[in-house]
Amino acid sequence: MSTRTAPPDATMTAQSDRELLRLHRRACTDFAARMRLPAWEHMGMGLAPPLDSHTVADLLERAIDGNLAAAAEMSGQPAPAPVRIPTPAAGAGLAFGARAQDRPDPTQPVIESVRTVLAVAAGLDAGAGFSPRLRDLLWTRVTELTVLGYDLQQAISAGAGLDELLVDRILAAAPAVTVWPGLDVLPVDLSTPPLQRLLAMAGRPVGRWVDSSDPNCSTGQC
Repeated sequence: MSTRTAPPDATMTAQSDRELLRLHRRACTDFAARMRLPAWEHMGMGLAPPLDSHTVADLLERAIDGNLAAAAEMSGQPAPAPVRIPTPAAGAGLAFGARAQDRPDPTQPVIESVRTVLAVAAGLDAGAGFSPRLRDLLWTRVTELTVLGYDLQQAISAGAGLDELLVDRILAAAPAVTVWPGLDVLPVDLSTPPLQRLLAMAGRPVGRWVDSSDPNCSTGQC
């Protein structure tokens, strides 16, 4: 009895799409893990230049909106309304008798958006082959969440670097992705290290980097 096998091109495409799904999950879970770092007090902080017209709250809102919009598109639903994270007023403290735990947790909507988009992505059939639009959508989430992880780390001076596998895979694929907030690509050459090339692709100059070898970073603060 003969068995049918998929054409080589179809097999390679299915493998590539499965790998893209794995990268998407990896980028989502990596960003979710970073939600141990930002606190209520960070929400109004400006991001590092050239993003200093935006705040940490803006960054988290972008991550949430991107995740939920992607989940909606994957499932054929209309995009949801943008999420807004409250920010503390400058110099504001807790009212007398108020408890810190009574403040809204600004990171919880991020975690929920990650769970939502991962649940929808888990139902995708990579074996059937993804459309070009779906591949673009997944690469956008992989790239944006990876770069936003860097932006968050720079803003609050906490963290231990980016996932090197994600950086390498993004550079190898070189997806035509515009990362929020849409900065111009910076010039690089072939001798530029991978992280700097990824940042340049997203319009980010290399700034102060949190050194994961610094013993103070074991607490998440450097």
